[in-house]
Amino acid sequence: MDEILRDDNQDMNDDMSGMLMDERLKKPLYDLEHHWLAEYMEARERLLCTLTEKMHAEFLSDQTKIRNELLAQFKDELETTKKDLEKKYEDQLKSEVTKVGERHKRDTSQAKKKQWCWQCESEAIYHCCWNTAYCSVECQQSHWNSHRKFCRRRNKGGENGPGPAGAPLNQQ
Repeated sequence: MDEILRDDNQDMNDDMSGMLMDERLKKPLYDLEHHWLAEYMEARERLLCTLTEKMHAEFLSDQTKIRNELLAQFKDELETTKKDLEKKYEDQLKSEVTKVGERHKRDTSQAKKKQWCWQCESEAIYHCCWNTAYCSVECQQSHWNSHRKFCRRRNKGGENGPGPAGAPLNQQ
């Protein structure tokens, strides 16, 4: 029993000495806790700042990448559209050139089948000689003085031309 009492006594002394020790260590432990907490907060703040800067840099990088991709896509689409329009307009141009060429050929053919007034260049209906025709008697008479020298048409009287009274021309 002595031994039990001694053990109880020892436990009680340990508890008392533990309380005294606890009181003596309370302030340094409290100071240590505050010091560690302050260091933790500073480290946390630094890490958050670093993380924020890193995320911001990644965001800007992603934005630049997306912008460049969209710009490249837009340029590709623009180039495709440009090529399509150029082909379309080239085809239209070829078609129009073909139409104009055909119309020109047809008009030229029609013009070659007609004779034209030597004086005013209207369509001629009166034929004088092998290379001269007129649209009216008035044009023939006004041109007669210069044409008389070259006219191949012989009058009944043996003179060149329609004569002084302006004999009628052969109508086509």
